[in-house]
Amino acid sequence: MTGSDTQTSTSTRSLGLACAASGVLAAPLAVLAGIRIGDVSDTQWSYPHPTGLFLAEALLLVVVHLLQAAGFIGALRLEAAGNSGVGRLALWAGVVGLLGLSVAELWSGLIGGKANDSSIATTVSTVFGITSMVFALGAIVGGIAVVRAGVWRGPWKWTILATGVAIIALVTPANISGSLPFRQIALLIWSVLFIPLGLDIARGLARQAER
Repeated sequence: MTGSDTQTSTSTRSLGLACAASGVLAAPLAVLAGIRIGDVSDTQWSYPHPTGLFLAEALLLVVVHLLQAAGFIGALRLEAAGNSGVGRLALWAGVVGLLGLSVAELWSGLIGGKANDSSIATTVSTVFGITSMVFALGAIVGGIAVVRAGVWRGPWKWTILATGVAIIALVTPANISGSLPFRQIALLIWSVLFIPLGLDIARGLARQAER
């Protein structure tokens, strides 16, 4: 292995560990999202939390989405999608979606005291919807390419695809429903998927070096 290869391997390992850390950080935030704290109106944007706590959570979620994006970048560096140009483009779309979610989280944290039906809240909600779908579609298309390429070995090769499916099948319906327990469970499932995803990337896609 050359010095350049070693540097690339170390960098990719760092990207994978950052992604895994996102799941560890996001899991308790997902649980907290389903717990009502304080006397907060359900018509307020920050519900079920007071604005100060809501802002703190939003700032942490900005970090979470950046760490999640690191995992997708690691997958790209390891050429997990093989020779599929569409797959690589889709994975980059996933990165863009996660960066967009970071912006949405920050904006959301800053308007915690606004009413749910205010114009600014509607705009932020729209940004969340668009960036979530960009991520989901990128993860689904890119995830299918990853599975078909066969570069990623082992049971966790499905995790990129699963993160996209979870947004469509769980997180979006949970947000629409307004149910705190449903939202709590959906976010928790989505969040923890990034732990094995990141760990496999840190290992070089399930011990790719042993092939």
